[in-house]
Amino acid sequence: MILLGLLALAAAQCAAASSTTAAGSNYTAAVGWYAGYHEPDVPLSSVLWTKYTHMTYAFAVPTVDPGAISLAESDAELLPQFVAAAHKNGVKAGLSIGGWGGSQFYSSNLGSASNRTSFVKSVTGLIQKYKLDLIDFDWEYPGVQGIGCNTISSSDTQNFLAMLQELRASPIASNITLTAATAVTPFPATNTNTSIIPQFAAVLDWIAPMVYDLSWNWTAGSPVIQRALPSSPLDDSCFAEVATGEGLQGRGSAKSAVEAWVAAGIPRSQIVLGVPAYGHSFNVNASTAFLPSSSSSSANNTALQLAPYPFYNTLNHTVGDAWDGTGGTDICGAYEGPGGTWDFWALVDAGYLLANGSAAAGVPYWWDACSETPYLYAMDKGVLVSYDDPRSFAAKGAFVRANGLAGFSMWEVGGDPKGVLLDAILSAPTNASLAITAAAAPAATSTTTSGSGSNGAQRRRRVDGRTLALAVLIAVCWMAP
Repeated sequence: MILLGLLALAAAQCAAASSTTAAGSNYTAAVGWYAGYHEPDVPLSSVLWTKYTHMTYAFAVPTVDPGAISLAESDAELLPQFVAAAHKNGVKAGLSIGGWGGSQFYSSNLGSASNRTSFVKSVTGLIQKYKLDLIDFDWEYPGVQGIGCNTISSSDTQNFLAMLQELRASPIASNITLTAATAVTPFPATNTNTSIIPQFAAVLDWIAPMVYDLSWNWTAGSPVIQRALPSSPLDDSCFAEVATGEGLQGRGSAKSAVEAWVAAGIPRSQIVLGVPAYGHSFNVNASTAFLPSSSSSSANNTALQLAPYPFYNTLNHTVGDAWDGTGGTDICGAYEGPGGTWDFWALVDAGYLLANGSAAAGVPYWWDACSETPYLYAMDKGVLVSYDDPRSFAAKGAFVRANGLAGFSMWEVGGDPKGVLLDAILSAPTNASLAITAAAAPAATSTTTSGSGSNGAQRRRRVDGRTLALAVLIAVCWMAP
């Protein structure tokens, strides 16, 4: 009877997912970043506006002149159309400033009182000109080097706060939604006696820790061999349990990010979870990709069992989908190899996933119970892909609800054109077992990305009734056509 009840509930949940809307989700913020440079593939007319409360256009870029935030010519033309479309659909329209390649001059722009005033004037000018409802600061990262040639100062956190306070005091921005896309660890504090992080809660509506890019080809061109860890884990505290005494450590997760920011002084209700509609691939030889107990000669690849977190060689990195770059010189003049990124839509188009997000027949698949994320192995390319699917998005949604967070922000809108991931996170039920305690924050480590087992046995976890119910709900919906 219990199982029948769960199945009935699952059926109802599936029906709800097919017509999910942001308004019905009870999230304060159901946010998407819209990448203007993908507009040819993702026209504004294709956006699933009803599934969002806020939409943020990416990117405007700080220049060497703090009074001149730049919009490329194409962005200046598209941004007004973006704002008009958002407003027509009852969605708040925002603009993100910065990004991985657009944070070079943030530190110098905010490094003096006069520069901050010029920067604020430039921001308010953009608000007025484009009728914006939201400004998102995507500084990667205050006080920590990002791409490699950013200006940087030990006073970055303090200067960032001072700029936000000045901006918030402006009549033009007093009622504007101000947000910040952040690393999974808090900004480095400059005051040794007391952290200034809680003061950000008075000037920002929310922060969005970017829980993605936490594992990928960090050292392209290096002979270093690394393990293929999840790129967007819900939890990373249990990786060592599948390793053989090597003390395998993660680089952050949704759980550790929320714990750290809450301990630093940001209320849960002002945290929006950054989630990805894409994943990363790792060049893993087929001889090491699978558990020794599985047969590599099996005609049915689904019989092959993927090994947890196998080693991959960073000297080789295969290009990902059509949106992935083939490599080249970055803004710092350094060579940057292909990212090996795979958007959700591309995994479907390539035939690795079905339209509903489940693995296609013959594609080796592994659900990592530690990180609550999936892996698949692309036999034709020899790469292991860590990505997100409806099941992992539902788990993230359940985490958001269990911890009283404001909602989620997805990079990027175009990665999930049919809303398969969105439906999963919007309709996710609360799972109280995912609630975290207000414990002390873990020791902060140097952040370099947006954020950025010997026995081979898969970790087995105790599953309580609530988790089982959630699993049944997700599994039934996930496998449905």
